[in-house]
Amino acid sequence: MNDPDIILALKQGQASAIDEIIHIYGDRLLRSAFLLCGNQTEAQDLAQDTLIQVLQSIQTFRGESSLYTWMHGILLNLNRRLRRQNRLEYNNDLPNQMEAPHPAETERLDLETASSAMRKALQALSPPHREIIILRYFEAMKIEKIARHLRISKGTAKSRLHYATQCLRNLMPANLNLFSS
Repeated sequence: MNDPDIILALKQGQASAIDEIIHIYGDRLLRSAFLLCGNQTEAQDLAQDTLIQVLQSIQTFRGESSLYTWMHGILLNLNRRLRRQNRLEYNNDLPNQMEAPHPAETERLDLETASSAMRKALQALSPPHREIIILRYFEAMKIEKIARHLRISKGTAKSRLHYATQCLRNLMPANLNLFSS
């Protein structure tokens, strides 16, 4: 199914459309939710709440953006609301509590170390900087689309991305820094 077919099916209340959006967009939504809140359980709740909100609001979808962009906007709004309620909490000790893997798993450990450092750095960013990094580098959105999605000017999006990248450069360990010059 393509987006217009999914949208029509959702508006008609067809259960197969729900399965389709979960199949097509579920992993991306969950990944973005995890990157936004830094906690797997909270990310799952946030992704689920997003899908519920999509179902409740589908009649208001005007088609001014792609279905995923609209869903991601709902995800961002729900995350902002949760942040305001101070429900989101990140455990800074989590990387220190991890057991060292078997020596044969060094490649996996390197990947986990880099992922952990990136998650920690993302969590240290301000919410607007975190959002723009996720949209640009994890969702692969272009600056123009990011600006429309966040309802900011293109110049503001560029500036925010520049400063967010600088912050990440300073937050990442030197041996893992993909943002260094």
